[in-house]
Amino acid sequence: MIIAYKEFRPSIALQPYVENYWLQVFDGDPSEESPHQVCLPLGMVQIIVHVNQPDCGVWQGNDWQPLPHALFAGVYNNAVTWKAKGYAVCFGINFKPESLTRLFRIPAAALFNDYTDVSNFEDAAIDEMVDRMYGVEEPAQLIRIAETYLQAKVKKIHCRQQYWQRAACLIREAKGNISIESLCKDLYISERQLQRSFRDTLGASPKTYTRIIRFRNAYRQVRHAAHKKISWASLSYDHGYADQAHFIRDFKEFSGVSPSLITDREGPFYQLSTDLFGK
Repeated sequence: MIIAYKEFRPSIALQPYVENYWLQVFDGDPSEESPHQVCLPLGMVQIIVHVNQPDCGVWQGNDWQPLPHALFAGVYNNAVTWKAKGYAVCFGINFKPESLTRLFRIPAAALFNDYTDVSNFEDAAIDEMVDRMYGVEEPAQLIRIAETYLQAKVKKIHCRQQYWQRAACLIREAKGNISIESLCKDLYISERQLQRSFRDTLGASPKTYTRIIRFRNAYRQVRHAAHKKISWASLSYDHGYADQAHFIRDFKEFSGVSPSLITDREGPFYQLSTDLFGK
């Protein structure tokens, strides 16, 4: 089976809300199953549409469960394994987690470590977007459909950004290398306020989200250096880990494997290309 994966930049107007778009194509025989795909915890909320409505499943509860043809996936703190069968085309929208509240008025905590069929949102506009995507395999056209829908959502935003949303932005800007104390000082709030708001809206503590973002940036560097010699000590220091052992422990916790396995072979890990393509 041939598998191709690419990521694409959102328009400038949507960059405060959308991390990127992605397209993954599995080109196999009708009865052929893909190698297991590993979705890493990268601190994002996603809409995923299986545009040709293929047979896809996720490993959950010690068994394979069928995936909806269109789903919302929340922030995870563990890796998720899934597979496709035959010829499958999957399109995804990766959101910054606070966007779930700002665009859809739903706290990301409602989907922490979970996913749901998009039809459960009872939103006619999102159902229309998904319907328009079915049967479309050209990434530029899929992105146009997504951006038409999302730009309409952005126009309806009237509320000011809340302090937990600003904290999430600061964590990403610092690549996870920031203390909770510094966040609270910058935002003029107490640590208790920040902890409570993160758990109520994101589902994870600010410390957990910080660790996920730090892992994401370390993982990006590891993937970029695939098949090259890496100084694990230097990489650990660059990303704010206490030492190499701390980095490897965190990496294993979030990915399920040691970082050397990522550099030694082409693994089934995706959702973070080293390059982004324009629309």
